[in-house]
Amino acid sequence: MPVFNTAPEILRKSIQSVLSQNYRKWELCIVDDASSMPHIRHILEYYASKDPRVRLLFSAENEGIAATINKTASMASGEYLGVLDHDDELDPLTLFEYVRTINKHPDADCIYCDEDKIDEQGNRCDPWFKSEWNPDLALSFNYVMHFAVYRRSLFNKVGGFRKDYEGSQDYDLLLRVSEKTDKICHIPKILYHWRMGKGSIATGPESKPHVFVSGIAAVKDALRRRGVDAIVEDAPDSWKGVYRVKRRIIKPLLCSILVVSYGNRVALARLLNSVFSKVPEGNREILVCMHSSLDIDRDEFSKEYKGEIKSVVFEGLNSVPGALSKGVQQASGDVLFFLDETMELVSSESYFGLLEHVQREEVGAVGGKVYYANGLIEHAGIILGPFGLLGYAHRATHDSFGYVGSKIMISNYCAVMGLGMMTRKKLITDVGGFDKELERAYWDVDYCLKLKKQGYLMTYTPYAKFRHHISVKAIHEMVVEPEAAIFKSRWQHIIDRDPYFNPNLSREVEDFSFSYGHLPKEIWAGLKGSREDSS
Repeated sequence: MPVFNTAPEILRKSIQSVLSQNYRKWELCIVDDASSMPHIRHILEYYASKDPRVRLLFSAENEGIAATINKTASMASGEYLGVLDHDDELDPLTLFEYVRTINKHPDADCIYCDEDKIDEQGNRCDPWFKSEWNPDLALSFNYVMHFAVYRRSLFNKVGGFRKDYEGSQDYDLLLRVSEKTDKICHIPKILYHWRMGKGSIATGPESKPHVFVSGIAAVKDALRRRGVDAIVEDAPDSWKGVYRVKRRIIKPLLCSILVVSYGNRVALARLLNSVFSKVPEGNREILVCMHSSLDIDRDEFSKEYKGEIKSVVFEGLNSVPGALSKGVQQASGDVLFFLDETMELVSSESYFGLLEHVQREEVGAVGGKVYYANGLIEHAGIILGPFGLLGYAHRATHDSFGYVGSKIMISNYCAVMGLGMMTRKKLITDVGGFDKELERAYWDVDYCLKLKKQGYLMTYTPYAKFRHHISVKAIHEMVVEPEAAIFKSRWQHIIDRDPYFNPNLSREVEDFSFSYGHLPKEIWAGLKGSREDSS
């Protein structure tokens, strides 16, 4: 615990939250960073005299938070260490839950939990239910925050906290640790209480603007270490502390754009015009997939578009995956981009925003933000669990930040929507293509989950935007039988526990509302109006 000029009552509450832990095998290492307030020494010495597990060090001069935390770490003898800020509090079960996690996952190198805030009246509010380890989200925003506990040997190996990143020293440490291990565990319980107050970033980003300068620097340095050619900037239309990593296209890739046509020439022209204007001509081929039953003169069709497109005819069931599967067979590109005539590219980022991620070896598929014809969001990633099956993140909501900014940040999900998806041809071949048993629904999610099983990431980017010229679907339209039963038989374990969709969030809707039965009763009173608007 680093301490500097903390208000007496708040400091006592913070220390008392450690003394009140149900798990008793702990040590509290406190370093005072040359506080000028005389009560600090009296309070710290009082607690140290009462409990030998409280260990103290008083610095002769103010050195800043990074150096102070490193001093506390040098005093530690435990296998794991975590930082409790001098004005925050732990839940009484925090250490018990962390030790239980370590016993279950003895190879864990980093553990974090959900958290909430304590307002200036002492009420608990703003519950923050997090994703399990989410590499792309971690480059967009320090979503791990509190209470991050690290294996001490790894903490020392990476060099602890760095003074050059003061203010975002915890973010910088997280990024460096995540490059050395993937043994990162999340506890989906509120075990840390972050105090709001004057000068605390818990009240808003404007309280500590320097934090976000060092935050960008931390991300830039992480990309440098990882050999990623990219620029980092404050995310547009967001708040300070949200970043956009914009990756450069490493080499030109031939992209086969597969378009499913149902015979509506006006709709198809709208889609193709958006492709022609948004996707560079040199690195694309366009294949329009049509069922043999359509009464279309394909020679005339090709002539109309001056040979810029190739028509692909498929037999059998007239379905989207059937059409795309035929197109994949005839595609020449290493990269595949799936569309149909009801879609429309909104900007050049609709293409390049996907391409920058699909070029990454670790990414299996990438999807963007898709809007219904009326402007409501249709897709911002796919979440498993809603309606006992799956849902589209933030479906039928307005284009706002979403819960903790989830609509506006590049992040990982278990799956992305098939229309608007970009993937690599080799990956489709590796998993045996789209499953013929899922002709009418869930073929895209099934494909993504097969890639996930092989260790690939699925990435959502809000910068690739599409308009889907269809009406908003009712909830009952999301369940299609017998495909739903087939899908459940394969993927029930992920439906039950989607790692990117916190179990404390409701499975009755797709807008990241809370599952109120999971909320601690202490925060109910302060909950009203505490969420980011996700409507």
